[in-house]
Amino acid sequence: LIAVLALAYGGYYFGTQNTESSTSNKTLELTTVAIQKGDLAKKEEYNGTLRQTDSKVLNSPMSGVVTYVPKEGTIINFGEVLFAVDNKPVILVEGATPFYRTLDLNSDAGPDVLQLEEALVFLGYAAEDFVPDETFDETTSNMLNALYVDYKIDTKSEVTPAEQVAINLKKTEVENIEETISDGGTTLAQVNDKKKKLDDAKEAATEESAAWKAADTAIKDAEESLTLYRDETNPKTKEKTADGTLDAAIEDLEQTIEEQKRIKALEKGKESGIDATEALAIETAQKAYDDTLESYNEGVDQAAELAKAKEELEELELASKSETFSPTNAYASKTPIIVGSYVNDVGSAVVLNSPLYNISSIGIEVVFQVDATDQETVSLGDSVEIELPTDERVPTVITFIDQVVTQTQAGEFIEVTLEVLNPEEIEAYDQAPVKVFVTTEISENVLYVPVNALLALAEGGYALEVYDGALDTGTFEGESGVDTSYVAVEIGVFTDGFVEVKGNISEGQIVVVPR
Repeated sequence: LIAVLALAYGGYYFGTQNTESSTSNKTLELTTVAIQKGDLAKKEEYNGTLRQTDSKVLNSPMSGVVTYVPKEGTIINFGEVLFAVDNKPVILVEGATPFYRTLDLNSDAGPDVLQLEEALVFLGYAAEDFVPDETFDETTSNMLNALYVDYKIDTKSEVTPAEQVAINLKKTEVENIEETISDGGTTLAQVNDKKKKLDDAKEAATEESAAWKAADTAIKDAEESLTLYRDETNPKTKEKTADGTLDAAIEDLEQTIEEQKRIKALEKGKESGIDATEALAIETAQKAYDDTLESYNEGVDQAAELAKAKEELEELELASKSETFSPTNAYASKTPIIVGSYVNDVGSAVVLNSPLYNISSIGIEVVFQVDATDQETVSLGDSVEIELPTDERVPTVITFIDQVVTQTQAGEFIEVTLEVLNPEEIEAYDQAPVKVFVTTEISENVLYVPVNALLALAEGGYALEVYDGALDTGTFEGESGVDTSYVAVEIGVFTDGFVEVKGNISEGQIVVVPR
């Protein structure tokens, strides 16, 4: 006989029960369950605090009078207005990059442009085939214009008087530079020509009798031309006679001949080397080259100024046509925002960076403390279950384990942070107490039953009341000790109302359990 002392867990009924007394009146309604087989996790219970994440103060990006703030506790979703100053709304958009610069058709490419375009796509302002990128182009401007119309933000409808004045001034600057270049511009070909003449002068001075030969050649060329001009049958003579330039041409040739004869006489019989005449020729060629080069460089500088002025004019004209995005138009956040307590309400005058109200994200986290000696029981990425004030259990994951030990009068602890995996599915608690269940041990492929199926034996240990009838579960209709037998078992892991059992039992056997 196995003497049953009492139920081991839960205290459902008391008294001595054996096969002889099993027919006595029952004090509890009994039911039956099957012995199950699987994994049981031993869990340690901790007290934790559930709170909203990213709590901070929302500041105004502009000065003015607050004309709109949402009600406290409101969840602001992407595309909704966070607040308005001077009736200028600030829209919540999804993103991780704070908006920090003005964007228009002149803006350099960047991730903030991509973030803006993705927001415009999310809010329904893009065509189906539009692909967001980092370039602010005419399509971006048009989408932004449509958004501004819907949110009653001032749009770019026409060129302003101030923009037109700036454009006209820049056009005048461009015209002035172009006129300066056309009046006195020096070409690169002219520079090269002067350089060649300088090189020729230096080369001629290094050759013996180079100047004499040059003078002799020049005399011959001039005399030949002079002979042709004195021939009245020559077409060139007739042409110059007709336009009245013949006498001047003849006089120039005669002067050339006399000058070259003088040079030829000076060079006659001299050794190689640079004489005074050659030095003068080099000096003259050098000056001509230097002057030409300086003039050319001035022209290059003017050309650069012209290119810059034209670029600035193009930017002004683009800006006058482009819709402009200001960092004051939108606020980027990774998640929707929960409105907290006000710092400044409607009607308050604010300046740049004045606090408006407290905010937090819709993300929810749990913090709890583990004894420093038990820190090996928690690891980053571990799944942890929590129990809410409503007794609902939800999954979380460990995202942070503080490496600094906190010392208190109760001992030394480390703080652990959990991320709630589906925050949108639970009520938005903040600073609420919760229970945290950390798995410390897992028994795999074991038999287990509800804890209240255990019966305490008079001689010590535990037993299960196994139903000998048909394999079925439900209300127990049999008679204890007649339709059932008591089987001694060893117990193992307790968790979530179940207990691991070992003994002469098998999966699927039916046991009696107090309801």
